[in-house]
Amino acid sequence: MKTVLLVSIYLCFLWPGISPAQETGDLSAVLDKYVRAEAELDLFSGAVLVAREGEVIYQAAFGHADKQKGILNTINTKFCVGSVGKTFTGVLVMQLVEQGKIGLDDTLDHYLPDFPYPEKSRIRIRHLLNHTAGLGNYFTHPEYEARMPALRSINAALKLVCDQQPQFEPGTQYRYSNSGMLVLGAVIETVTGMSYRDYLKRQILDPLGMNDSGIFYPEDDVPNRAIGYSKTADGGYTVETENEFPAFSDGGLYSTVGDMLKFDRALRENRLMSKETKEIMFTVTPPADKYALGWEKGIFKGAEFVGHVGGCPGFFADFIRFPLERIMVLVLSNYTEGGKVLAAKLHHLVFGANEGHIPLATKYDENFQKGRYLGEVKKDYRASIEYLDKNIGGPDPHLPSLFGAARSRIFGNIEVAKGIDLLRRYLELNPTASTGTRAAVWWLSGQGYEKLGDMTMAAECYRKSLSISPDFGRAKDSLRKLTAGK
Repeated sequence: MKTVLLVSIYLCFLWPGISPAQETGDLSAVLDKYVRAEAELDLFSGAVLVAREGEVIYQAAFGHADKQKGILNTINTKFCVGSVGKTFTGVLVMQLVEQGKIGLDDTLDHYLPDFPYPEKSRIRIRHLLNHTAGLGNYFTHPEYEARMPALRSINAALKLVCDQQPQFEPGTQYRYSNSGMLVLGAVIETVTGMSYRDYLKRQILDPLGMNDSGIFYPEDDVPNRAIGYSKTADGGYTVETENEFPAFSDGGLYSTVGDMLKFDRALRENRLMSKETKEIMFTVTPPADKYALGWEKGIFKGAEFVGHVGGCPGFFADFIRFPLERIMVLVLSNYTEGGKVLAAKLHHLVFGANEGHIPLATKYDENFQKGRYLGEVKKDYRASIEYLDKNIGGPDPHLPSLFGAARSRIFGNIEVAKGIDLLRRYLELNPTASTGTRAAVWWLSGQGYEKLGDMTMAAECYRKSLSISPDFGRAKDSLRKLTAGK
């Protein structure tokens, strides 16, 4: 799972050992308090569902599906789930593997002989599933934005993929690739003789009764569909309907919290494939380290999870399953990045974190989330600083904003010395910061000194970072590059 550093730091608090042992009634009330706090500050608009053993612990919806018409979100509202759709592609491919129609080690030329890359004889199906095929992101094609409104078939989108050169030899690196997942859609269509959209409906959606899910386009008349929004600097909203990514095998279908629970139950009960095939699907193989076959995989507080995060302009989705604990946490939002921090809080709360250690949403959070999004996602560091600086004045600044304001200054090469000073202040005000947080602060300070041309201080900061956390990869890489350049 791709964890944003600022979100990790935001939730780095000390609490005792955890286990998913809270009573359902108590947990439901706790979750509701946190979700409502986000919604009341308009930080979240969407629906949430938490289940254990396939039974709902908590579900609720907040905000508007259509602000202009005053239509509220409900648990039956359909949200775009973005790259969560990759998990469905993973299931479809593994079903075909189980049927003997596809082999994970088959090469791409077996299915798409006209694919224009010479690497097609070395790109294997499993490479496409775990993002190690060397393909990139067709969204970055220079003609993508112009063509996007007309993209309604995988074959049309595939032309953009074919224009881009591979980035590395298949099977040698991991790099997240929408193009690779799109190519898998073409393979599915070739093998089945059906469009991906129709095959998904036949194989998963219809059998599971996921009647409110599907691949929809802006021109389709879809009841209960949420409109996606992004917040503007003046407090307004931008409708993102025309900017949504086209929905194919790399993601973009619409679903509801109820339908996604049906998907979770079917996986848990092995109704979509055998247990053995499912275990293969959830297995990570090098060079990928946190991505299985269509599924993100990792460890959270000692518990193994599989799932996926998704997003596009106007929407955010977080679908995380803990198979051994039989817990599912689902957040769907019709705000761009609108549930990222909330989802992280819910994961901690579900696993027994003390309420006092997980902060409720406050007045600071809107500026913080805007500033974080502008800095980390949009790379608009000046705009990020403008929002984050609103939270750091006075003797009791908002600590995540303090770190974020320093980060944006250093990465944006804007008032770098001030950024380093803000990091020192962060450590002074947060003496109980976690090991990982303190290591990240010293590494970021080293980045700042490099920009100032003080390589001696930069090296000292990297060494300090590694003395705190010897396995911190960023500090290792930065120190190695710095010393190699001398």
